[in-house]
Amino acid sequence: FLSGLENSGWLRHIKAVLDAAVFLVKAIAVEGASVLVHCSDGWDRTSQVCSLGALLLDSYYRTIKGFMVLIEKDWISFGHKFSDRCCQLDGDPKEISPVFTQFLESVWNLTEQFPQAFEYNEAFLLQIHEHVHSCQFGNFLGNCQKDR
Repeated sequence: FLSGLENSGWLRHIKAVLDAAVFLVKAIAVEGASVLVHCSDGWDRTSQVCSLGALLLDSYYRTIKGFMVLIEKDWISFGHKFSDRCCQLDGDPKEISPVFTQFLESVWNLTEQFPQAFEYNEAFLLQIHEHVHSCQFGNFLGNCQKDR
């Protein structure tokens, strides 16, 4: 199991996302800098880093309501490609990527390290993850608002 986990690079990806978010937060909170976040294509890492940065900077996003607002704002409204990334419909297999799952795992890492800072826990994050893939609700369907 451990060699498979290591070979997948999963933990390196989670660390990279968290490192980028911490870099962003330090630039804003410590240095007082204005920042522009744009990763390679503007779709995936950008949402991860901006969402985690907001979560670290503003305690509102560490409440249940705030977290739902954050997902709506930074993922759903900004057009994260849920359909492509989560393979909801027949599409290009090269587009499948666990971007939102990485975000949720990054948040989970923070909730494990600082449980008192969060109103939600692992069960809440797992419930969200389940509904991303269940397609039970329309929130996570499609690649943009028009698709929904």
